[in-house]
Amino acid sequence: MEPLKREKIGDGAHFNSVSVSRFKTMKITVSAYVPASKDTASEYALLSDILTRSTKDYPTLSLLEKKLLSLYGAELSSEVKIFGDMQVISLTASGLDERYAFDNTAIASELSAILCGALFEPNVNNGAFDSEELNQSKRQIYDSIDAEFSDKRTYSVSKCVEIMCSDSPAGVNRLGDKESIKKVTEKSLYSAWCRLLKTARFEIMYVADTDSENAKKIFFEHFNSVERKPAELKTRLFTAEGNIKEVTEEMELAQSKLVMGFETGLNSEYENYPQMMLLSAVLGGTPSSKLFMNVREKQSLCYYCISRYNRIKGYMIIESGVETANLEKARCSILEQLQQLKDGNITDFEISAAKLAMTNSFRSVGDTVSGIESWYLSRITEDKISTPEETAKQINAVTKEQLVSLAQRIKLDTVYTLKSKE
Repeated sequence: MEPLKREKIGDGAHFNSVSVSRFKTMKITVSAYVPASKDTASEYALLSDILTRSTKDYPTLSLLEKKLLSLYGAELSSEVKIFGDMQVISLTASGLDERYAFDNTAIASELSAILCGALFEPNVNNGAFDSEELNQSKRQIYDSIDAEFSDKRTYSVSKCVEIMCSDSPAGVNRLGDKESIKKVTEKSLYSAWCRLLKTARFEIMYVADTDSENAKKIFFEHFNSVERKPAELKTRLFTAEGNIKEVTEEMELAQSKLVMGFETGLNSEYENYPQMMLLSAVLGGTPSSKLFMNVREKQSLCYYCISRYNRIKGYMIIESGVETANLEKARCSILEQLQQLKDGNITDFEISAAKLAMTNSFRSVGDTVSGIESWYLSRITEDKISTPEETAKQINAVTKEQLVSLAQRIKLDTVYTLKSKE
């Protein structure tokens, strides 16, 4: 895959570009990184929505959409997420690559200007956002919170992480909570926007065939037109407290959820990263993994059983959907499969199959503009940002002995059970 070009364009602001010619579309994303906090999460979640509803130049949603439509049906969207101990607010403009435009429209420059307008010149008057737009954004975030609650698989994983990282910003919900959202006013949201513009660290990601210089110039001018004092951002690796935390909730469910959180014992987010990725895949990341083959297939104790490694915080999650009567059996079986890794009971087939599956997934990263963007944005905090090919090479070099050594450092910290009412 094409390498990343990274340039500083302002205090705490970088412009990242990947030149790729095999797509008909381009994508430009501005991501603001701020310390995650329960006090500010709801405000930033609202900002992620309201900033894409209008701008100073396009003061209504219909005018903004009309402008996007004139750019060959371009789109403006937003996202908010937790990344380590940071909350990330992203604004994305995507559209047709310029070489396919019939009238030589400077699409990259137009989309960059729209993004800068949304971020630097929103639709505000007298130090306040529009009240109707704020109410619309509140309803949107309420709906998103309800949707996450309704998706019990997403909800159960989120609850486990919240319990496991209760003393860490990583445990903050990306959308905040309804009570905090309700309290946000037009003026307090304006204050949050000012704080975001001044203190956030920004990463612009540009993926297109069109030359990035004009877009970079537009972002450079805007980021150097405001006073900036970026906050210091750090993510503290997760460490277990000692005693296993166990929380059980009961709801009307068709299927109970069992989520287990583990400390991996790593000393930095980059230490043994390829080995931990492979270990998680061998344990429960592929159809040939220990959890899938044993807990799900042979013992029929769950509907799904998957392990995931969070590199930024350094913890591992195992999630499963289980019949209520099989909860204890499933828990014991999952821990037994982990113990098998610790004892070195790993076959060459399990390792090679996991390596092959991961290598194939890395090959597909470059198949879409979004895949390229997501790959590099998820590694933007690394000292050396590797390509999928480089990462695949590192993973293929991992030995069985390294996996066993890492597995022996893993210990259970949290068990969250979302239990179906009998």
